[in-house]
Amino acid sequence: MNYSALTGVVSIIVGLVYSIQAYTLPRAVIGKPMAPIIFPLGLGLFMILLGIVLVIQSIKKGEFARGKSTTEKGLSYTAKLIIFTCTTSIIYALLFERIGFVFSTTLFLGSLLYAINGKKEWKVNVSVAVIFSVFVYVLFSKLLGIILPPIPYLYI
Repeated sequence: MNYSALTGVVSIIVGLVYSIQAYTLPRAVIGKPMAPIIFPLGLGLFMILLGIVLVIQSIKKGEFARGKSTTEKGLSYTAKLIIFTCTTSIIYALLFERIGFVFSTTLFLGSLLYAINGKKEWKVNVSVAVIFSVFVYVLFSKLLGIILPPIPYLYI
């Protein structure tokens, strides 16, 4: 089974489990009883649908039982990028409240941009990471009133 078909099968399974769990959510006491369930249930069903589409595409291409559908070089870069993104996301989650939104988001976004764009575009990577982090912090904290972890105070 190639990676696209495997992803489709996993999406179908996760979508089924997610949909079943979404359906068991408690009903609303006031208003429409199914209101809290509609979005999660729709998300699970959409995941199942996309998984089915991936499996059908793999079958149509004749790649369902064949194994790897991409070159070894492209696959290894993609796999490395996925592992790097997952690792960076975990580190981001651990640092988020400790060092604040702006610093942690700048580090997270900067590292992902570095992984994608490389060393040559370091000025653009740093600029985008800093401007985006500060812009989102100001937008959410000051304009929308949504509290984000602030820049920590240094006690010396």
